[in-house]
Amino acid sequence: MWKSILQPLHPLRLPPPDSFHNQTILITGANTGVGREAARHALSLGASKIIMGVRSVEKGERARADILSTVPTATEPSLEVWHLDLSSFQNVMAFVRRMRDYVEKPGNRLDTAIMNAGLASGEWNKSPDGWEMHVQVNGLSTALLSLELLPLLISSSSHGTSDHAKKNTRGQQTSPSRPHLVIVSSDVHQGVIFPQRTKTNILAALNDRNQWEELQAKNVVERYGVSKLFNQWTNIEIAKLVPIDSQTGLEKVIVTSATPGFTQSELLTRERPPFMLKLIQTLFARTPPHGAMAIIDAAVREDGHGKWLENLKVTDPGYIVSSSEGQKIREQAWKEILDVLKRVDPDLKLSYT
Repeated sequence: MWKSILQPLHPLRLPPPDSFHNQTILITGANTGVGREAARHALSLGASKIIMGVRSVEKGERARADILSTVPTATEPSLEVWHLDLSSFQNVMAFVRRMRDYVEKPGNRLDTAIMNAGLASGEWNKSPDGWEMHVQVNGLSTALLSLELLPLLISSSSHGTSDHAKKNTRGQQTSPSRPHLVIVSSDVHQGVIFPQRTKTNILAALNDRNQWEELQAKNVVERYGVSKLFNQWTNIEIAKLVPIDSQTGLEKVIVTSATPGFTQSELLTRERPPFMLKLIQTLFARTPPHGAMAIIDAAVREDGHGKWLENLKVTDPGYIVSSSEGQKIREQAWKEILDVLKRVDPDLKLSYT
């Protein structure tokens, strides 16, 4: 809570104009909150196309109309609404196939992918695939989609053109921007109890309803926080997979995890969130346009590969991630996550050497 109170001491800002010059950007969860405002910011900063991955196409179309009405430079083709339901592996893979088909068409590419969609609920629910819903949506499906999109981002890097270069404030073209994969997370992961960390099978332990209820009674954001740990693991592990460009000596794709800070969002109003959480949000949270600035910053900066960004700065993600114990937990959990995802897609690519 103290971080929320201190947020005004950490002002956010947008990157320079044309930071997304002529880019194609995917933003999941783009129909509301931070995702919608990130789409609005990106269009204002020069993106030529935003693909809005949304669970409800109807809500996505309303958000699309709202964005178009407020960005003078935006055109109808600059925003597309695609269906994406992270509670279903089958739907995630259908979305991936659509994205592959899109990128294969002449002139199309994917320059930036922002994994913003997420769930925060105070109720126990299981996904159609049999996983506790936070584990599925915020954890497993976000990791799956990130891994599946990585080859498309690498391809964009390998076939970059001057048409996708950044411009400076005088309109002069500079070096091409590297593709970015941004996984939107939260610092809530730093305060989890997470006794499942000691279990032989962490994912199976997280799927136990009795443990879920016991821990939620102690910490109303326990499971949400644990699901945000998945985002930290995904960021660190996918960053390791990115190949180095032989000409520049740099990673072909910048993978990073970032938080918008505590932000007013419909994320906490969809499924009866805890009262105290809603109260704190009302009193201290950033507005969605403000919080989205942190995500947009992460999508253009060059120094965040495999790192955690908070208040526009590379920050230690906390003991639960960066300690030797945290590293051992991550190694075990990531192995379990990959075991699940490889059953979903046996052809999942995990090496680029």
